[in-house]
Amino acid sequence: MEIRNVKTQCMTILAIGKNAFLASAIINDPDKDHWHFMDHQSAMSGEAWSQDIETVVNFAYDPVIQKGEFSELDRLLAKKAQEVEAQYIMLSSRAVYGVPPKPFELIESANPYKKMTPYGHAKRLIEDDLLERFDHVTILRLSNIFGDEYQAHRERQTFFGTMLKSLKEEGGINFSMSALTQRDFLPLDNFSQWLGIIANNPVPGVFNLGAGFGTACGDIAYWLMEGYGDGRLNNTEDDVIDSFVLDMAKTRGTYTLPPIYMREIRESCMAIGRRLKEL
Repeated sequence: MEIRNVKTQCMTILAIGKNAFLASAIINDPDKDHWHFMDHQSAMSGEAWSQDIETVVNFAYDPVIQKGEFSELDRLLAKKAQEVEAQYIMLSSRAVYGVPPKPFELIESANPYKKMTPYGHAKRLIEDDLLERFDHVTILRLSNIFGDEYQAHRERQTFFGTMLKSLKEEGGINFSMSALTQRDFLPLDNFSQWLGIIANNPVPGVFNLGAGFGTACGDIAYWLMEGYGDGRLNNTEDDVIDSFVLDMAKTRGTYTLPPIYMREIRESCMAIGRRLKEL
């Protein structure tokens, strides 16, 4: 498969959902001054998009999909992208795979497995709808993208958000599964860098986006506490639950992405722990 490299001249990219967590790293990246941000209400208005836009990335999130309900948001935004002849990038989730027979076989060509969550089911419906209707669509199935997710006034409903809140407010991290459970974790900064490469020369199709290797959840917790300088890990169950690793062969065969190593995962976790301590 032909490998796509970053173009020497950056494309004009429109990002929808400027308040989204995943968008935060893009907004703060000085190398992405060719990205333009718009909230989803403005994007859905009758105002015409600029004809200079070459790629549209949707960070906006419709909460109905948490209930397993289909959302038209991506369809409507993809239609607008089509009208200005731009490539549309949907940020999907590894949840569309459901629970595979083996935890490390999450390959783009796989059919949905059993035990899909309502969220995963809704995301899969949206994916299928876009692929059926539009040619210029790139779907990225994301792993666990993590960063500074602590929110004092409400808990961000993610694995990392829950860990950071309990560490800050209760002095420990509570697990309802074995610390040996392995998942595919990717730091937000790496995600931002890789998304920039992909958005600058997107290829239609479905692609995984993750580290491509598993990290034990217990290691993640201990690295956070090491950076924080305190804390304890409380296990309530010994079962390995929901281990997964995204197969990155197709993505790396299409795009030239910098490598990522386990030490970067550790360093990112420790840095998050240190910043959490300062709050």
